[in-house]
Amino acid sequence: MTGTIQPIPAKNTHPMRRGRPPLDEAERKRILEATASVFLEKGYESASTNEIAKRAQTSKQTLYSLFPTKADLFVGVVSAHTEQLFAWHMEYIESGKAPRQALTEIGCMLLSMFSRQDFQRLYRILVAEAPNFPDLARQLWCNCMEHGYDLLTEYLRACRLGGPGYRKSAKQFVSFVLGDFLINAMLNPDVELSERMLRARVRAAVADFLLLHPLQLTLTRA
Repeated sequence: MTGTIQPIPAKNTHPMRRGRPPLDEAERKRILEATASVFLEKGYESASTNEIAKRAQTSKQTLYSLFPTKADLFVGVVSAHTEQLFAWHMEYIESGKAPRQALTEIGCMLLSMFSRQDFQRLYRILVAEAPNFPDLARQLWCNCMEHGYDLLTEYLRACRLGGPGYRKSAKQFVSFVLGDFLINAMLNPDVELSERMLRARVRAAVADFLLLHPLQLTLTRA
């Protein structure tokens, strides 16, 4: 249009990126689902990255760019479960919910994860393979358990609940929630895993935890 100054296109000073564009969430999910199916069918040692790439309909190059080792693939599958649990972290710190309610919801999410059959099967694989693949066990412990303890410790510190040993208190809470649940869930075919049972167990665990670490009634949140 007459009288309008057209802007000069900015010169691209960055070299053109070559190769495959970043994976979208749907593709990442498809790779993790294919990985999980292979591990669950064949176990860790017998699982093949060729089979995983084939089922995921992707190349081994793409697979290794995302997960450089088979251990990383297994950790990625387990982390897909724990990430859903860890996503609550900042929400609970900022929500101002009463600690009893927040801890009950956290405990229910934790038991719900451990009660899912696919997660239990992955857990059995880890327990069976840990003596032969200790680095895999260490990697999972750091990425999942230690990270979970870190987040729960931060929540308890924000609530001034369970101090001064907040990390010890975080481990106590997880122990109260899980208790003998794992053994029963893994070995007892008649164990009840209903939502009612899980919630009752969590309520009892929260009550025991708050009995050990009473709430500070004078605490006010901004």
